[in-house]
Amino acid sequence: MLSNVKMINTKNSNKNKTEYNKKLKNNSDNNNTYIINKTNISLIKNPALFLKENKNYPIFSYEGGDGFQCVKFNLKPKQAIRADAGTMNYMTSNITINTTTGNMWSAVGRMFSGSSFFYNIFTNEGKSNGTINFSGINPGNIGAFYIPKGQSLNLVSDSYVCSTPNLKITTNVRFGGVLLGYGLTFVHIEAVESDGIVWGASFGNVIEKKIKPNESLKINNGVIMGFEANTEIHTDTVGGFTSTFFSGEGFVSNITNTGKKPLRMFLQSRSKTAYLRYLKNILHNRK
Repeated sequence: MLSNVKMINTKNSNKNKTEYNKKLKNNSDNNNTYIINKTNISLIKNPALFLKENKNYPIFSYEGGDGFQCVKFNLKPKQAIRADAGTMNYMTSNITINTTTGNMWSAVGRMFSGSSFFYNIFTNEGKSNGTINFSGINPGNIGAFYIPKGQSLNLVSDSYVCSTPNLKITTNVRFGGVLLGYGLTFVHIEAVESDGIVWGASFGNVIEKKIKPNESLKINNGVIMGFEANTEIHTDTVGGFTSTFFSGEGFVSNITNTGKKPLRMFLQSRSKTAYLRYLKNILHNRK
């Protein structure tokens, strides 16, 4: 369990900026300091510590154990969560459901991105706290992603589970995704008017990678889970002719950071594309 944690909002003051930079410089996997930089899209690695400093968000925690996680919310009266159709596991009787499409064009876009045409708003209409639990279809863990106002995150089509109601859900078309096994579209989550959180289901565990300016990262098919919406993803070969066609790796996603600050990619610890290919071969051999 992590301890001695401070949540630093870098926009508050020059003092906070100095403290943040100092803590960030000293931060490593071996110490007990965990920092959320509220100017960037970030993976919330410890919900309890995040919520301690951000009390306006619904209280959430994880159930089911590693590998089969679901996310549980403790909603105060009038608090709400927006969720994809079919993701709810259980809820207390004081929580109501409202099913809607919202904007029609947005609904059509969600359908093409692999999300549902309809979505549900679950609201606690009671006088005491209520509980609701969600999960995705992927066998793995769930990641909570903090999105600052004015920024947006793309998730692969079957990862979106739920989000705070203020976030806008549409579609981002990426033609290269077809070749790489992700499909034509991604779920586009945008914080238009205020900060928010989105929860996504990973195939395996969620890995956060930071690409420094002028550096590149090659990512295998089916491993990408999410990325900042302005990220340029190019299809590339894993190596030369022999490696590309006989190594089992083939074509990959190539991300180069051409900006001036670190670029964040969120990966899955297992490749769904490779696993589906494995299952297909197993089933074919049994015929």
